[in-house]
Amino acid sequence: MPTHIDFFSRLESRIAPYNLLTHSFYRAWTAGELTKDDLREYASEYWHHVSAFPTYLSALHSRLEDTELRRTVLRNLADEEGIDAPDGKPHSELWMDFAKGMGASEGSVRGRKLQPEMQSLIGTFHQLMRQDNAAVGLAALYAYESRVPEIAKQKAAGLCEHYGADAATCRYFTLHETADVHHAEVWKQAIHDELVRDPASADKALDAAETAAQALWNALDGVERLRMQRMAN
Repeated sequence: MPTHIDFFSRLESRIAPYNLLTHSFYRAWTAGELTKDDLREYASEYWHHVSAFPTYLSALHSRLEDTELRRTVLRNLADEEGIDAPDGKPHSELWMDFAKGMGASEGSVRGRKLQPEMQSLIGTFHQLMRQDNAAVGLAALYAYESRVPEIAKQKAAGLCEHYGADAATCRYFTLHETADVHHAEVWKQAIHDELVRDPASADKALDAAETAAQALWNALDGVERLRMQRMAN
């Protein structure tokens, strides 16, 4: 049976080609080359994934047996919904503050017609969470949240340095510089426990991690395509 270390080494190799910090859109963000319109469109598009994230967790939670894993997922769901936060704000509202800081209205964000890549991202995560094998959903969550802290750090720095964003606009990112360090460790331990229980699920979990990482990359491709179209016009 592959060891814990072997599995995560293989997982990292599978998702490495989809490192979002190497994507042209995020490179432009870090370099201060995006316009405020670019950031507004990105924020409006990506809000729908952030808003859907609790439903991914809910779908996974609903399929789990009455075990500690089910309660672990529920605690993460409560965190996403801001239930224990001092101000009670769910993470989707923090992202909406980012969108508003870039000039979007709440109505325009909620009513946005999504690009096919974003629709596919949301559909992919829902599909992965609904699999009978819990390791599949957990691996997808890990592939996403293990990358968020460094991405959030780079985004927050870029917003402050290049775009003069205030604390409210940056709060989603400053929060996730640390919050998802914990989340990723929770998912990592949960995956390990599932693989101890069912070693045969390792390959399915690896496939799920890569599928999730690729879907996240493709969603950013959609955002970048729109940016290129605006530049051409």
